[in-house]
Amino acid sequence: MLKKLFSFSNPVGLVITSATLILALSPEARRGTKKILVKGAGAALMLGDQMKGLTSGMRLQLGSFMEEAKAEREHMHLSDGTHSIKEGFEQGIDKVKEVSRKAEDAFKNIFDDVTPQPEHRHYQESPSPTPYNVLNDEAVQNTLNEIENKLH
Repeated sequence: MLKKLFSFSNPVGLVITSATLILALSPEARRGTKKILVKGAGAALMLGDQMKGLTSGMRLQLGSFMEEAKAEREHMHLSDGTHSIKEGFEQGIDKVKEVSRKAEDAFKNIFDDVTPQPEHRHYQESPSPTPYNVLNDEAVQNTLNEIENKLH
């Protein structure tokens, strides 16, 4: 295996062999390689320290998040499970019914001045009144003319 790796017919073997010879014979290459290795090791150690700091910070944040979640759960009284959730839904439904009753009471007289229409209308009974055409209104026409004049 080593013969195949360090043989001159293999490009990887040629590169490794030439690098070994250069490092063995050249003191400048050894000094440069030593500097690169020291800087690389320092960078690896610094990266390890940063990762350690990040993981400890995440651990602290996760702990505080869990404490907040526990406090919120106790505040909401959800510790007994589905029973309290069911009560919450029932309270919500009761509130919706109360609000809809209040809205119905507030708006039940809003259409008193309108004549009641029969429940089952047939198309051939009485013709429906013509709707009011807003474009025939003089104030709307004036406003539209002003806008048109500004655009031209």
